[in-house]
Amino acid sequence: MITKSELNEFNQAIFTGITVGIGSLVFLFSTGASILVQCSFQCGNTDEFLIGHGEDLMTSNLLFSFLNQCVKQVEVLEGDIFKLVFCNGNEIDIIPDANGFESYVVTTSQGIYPVISY
Repeated sequence: MITKSELNEFNQAIFTGITVGIGSLVFLFSTGASILVQCSFQCGNTDEFLIGHGEDLMTSNLLFSFLNQCVKQVEVLEGDIFKLVFCNGNEIDIIPDANGFESYVVTTSQGIYPVISY
């Protein structure tokens, strides 16, 4: 389970990059933390959310406007939804697929945490 201390590694971090691979996207942060995404995500603000998937490289462009933005808040919601709120009010919600496989993997200086949802 991801601890509050590990989540704090994302607070005030800059979203510095996206690595696009076959079957996944990797979100990179200035603290060295990362999130490998192989599931659905939604991004935007309270007025409009766009839907993407980590296994669909064509949806990586939905995230480009988030690059170089500062993370204001991070939390794991019910259902293991990983929520990143940025200083400009936009957010990214990583939504696990309930298929029994790794949906996303959080890597911090304290360890590697795969999230599997059923």
